[in-house]
Amino acid sequence: MNILLSPFIYVFFLTSSTLMVISSSSFFSIWLGLELNILSFIPMMNFPSETKKAGEASIKYFLIQSIASSIILFSAIWFFLYNSSALMSFLNLMMTTALCTKLGLAPFHAWFPEVMEGLSWINSLILMTWQKISPMVTLSLFYNSTFILMLALTSALVGAISGLNQTSLRKILAFSSVSHMGWMLTMMSFNSSLWINYLLIYFFLSFISCISFWFFNLNFLSQLFFFKDSSVKTLVFLNLLSMGGMPPLLGFLAKMYGFLVISKSLPVLMVLIFSSLITLFFYTRICLSCFTLSQENSISTKVSFKKSNMVANSLLMILSVVGLVPICILVY
Repeated sequence: MNILLSPFIYVFFLTSSTLMVISSSSFFSIWLGLELNILSFIPMMNFPSETKKAGEASIKYFLIQSIASSIILFSAIWFFLYNSSALMSFLNLMMTTALCTKLGLAPFHAWFPEVMEGLSWINSLILMTWQKISPMVTLSLFYNSTFILMLALTSALVGAISGLNQTSLRKILAFSSVSHMGWMLTMMSFNSSLWINYLLIYFFLSFISCISFWFFNLNFLSQLFFFKDSSVKTLVFLNLLSMGGMPPLLGFLAKMYGFLVISKSLPVLMVLIFSSLITLFFYTRICLSCFTLSQENSISTKVSFKKSNMVANSLLMILSVVGLVPICILVY
């Protein structure tokens, strides 16, 4: 009974800590919410031990997050003790860097794909979605717009280029997350609240992708070549293309919010469009390769799939149809 109850306790603290950060009016309660968020997620990383690297991933996550939290607390203490204009800009850069490290933003992103590789799909979904809320909300309160814009453009390019040579689906989604964070922080640096809409769409698309990979026990690209159910394969690849921003899917609607915000700055918009095209390229390459290469010509290997059931296929189909809403709107 205690074993079954413990995950729900961690989920309760994970949810309440994020709500604490969102509704806080003091910096101390924000920092406390960030710490509770870390401490509640680390036990969850080891609970469904589907992967052998869960312990290693939780240690890496704890070390990176604790170092970033220490920098945040250090800069906050110095900010309140020595309130000078020259020091405030430096402390603001320190706090922004620490929060970007928590988010896994380039060039502080090296830990993020490695931690993702050691987690189950459910925990990977939490790391890519829910764990982004508290640092993003905290970062939106105080940041250096020029510094954030530089990190955001770097993150968009690095995340897109790094995903080209990956074979693990978790690492592909991790680098895609790094690229999407670049889009959101660019919108934030232009003082726009539309990054929240982008974040919600990204949450929904990540949920569909991770749940579909979890249902069918997909971990590597090589497994997609041996997946026999063409209808389910089509839905999975449709969601991947939506993650890449293929028009007119739901992911392209999120990019349209970015176009509306960043249209005044052509160089920034060109960098983001170039990074988005790279991301869409490796998603499209995956889809074309898996549909055009026959099963007989593929490398022979033993791949274990979970048995497809009607509930899983129906849920995936319903979620995918919701992702097709922009197509229906455009046709209408």
